[in-house]
Amino acid sequence: MTRRHHPLAGRWHTVCLGALLALPLDGQADALRLSDLWLEQQALPEPPAYSYYLLERQQEPQQRQARRLQEELATLIDWYSLAGHTDMARGLEQWQATLAELQSTPGRTAARADLAALLASPRHDPLLTSLADVGHCNVPEWVELWHFGGVTRHPWTPGMSLRDLLRKQPSSQWSSADEAWVITPQSPPRRIGVAAWNAGDAPLVAGSRVALALPEPVQEADWVNRALSGFLSTRLPGDACHAVALPDTAGQADSGGPAT
Repeated sequence: MTRRHHPLAGRWHTVCLGALLALPLDGQADALRLSDLWLEQQALPEPPAYSYYLLERQQEPQQRQARRLQEELATLIDWYSLAGHTDMARGLEQWQATLAELQSTPGRTAARADLAALLASPRHDPLLTSLADVGHCNVPEWVELWHFGGVTRHPWTPGMSLRDLLRKQPSSQWSSADEAWVITPQSPPRRIGVAAWNAGDAPLVAGSRVALALPEPVQEADWVNRALSGFLSTRLPGDACHAVALPDTAGQADSGGPAT
């Protein structure tokens, strides 16, 4: 049986094609993505330098999360002080102070931002118009531990693991923890057992942060345990970071990239 085409079909296809060709070039400029910006650079940092970006829509939520973390920690500090656990209270005061310092510095979206990762996964390549900040950080020489005595940084060494890092602190500052969050610069946070009954281990790359889970079964401690690792994953993974200039249209739209 011969299929008969509607006489207007060809004309309709011609009209649609003409409409697409007539789209303004500005629309094409608005569709530029982070990978396009990297490709325009005269030189990109050599691996393993850490690239980053920050979605415009995530700036305020990150600030809100930091403020609430400090509020919940203030409640826990009072709780430990009243219970006579002054060492723990002082340690959490250092957590609170470090959070205030981190809050005052630019953040990032917790996602891979290097060119290879963006080209391999175009769905996670954000539009330039959705970005508030872009740059890269030199790989630091430290790993950071949030323990019950405060926050300390230790020199990173090749082959370093979570257990190695914990042993650098007095056992009194971490032995009561059952679990720890491991936050690396390019992977989602992982929760790993550190007690004798569930002991695990994980390799640590330079720039990793480790946060012990608070042991007390109170609402504030539970919230901090769930939220702190997420906030730390939005902090820049280094101290020597360099911003890359965005086009003037950046930050004017809110689309593309991972969700909050």
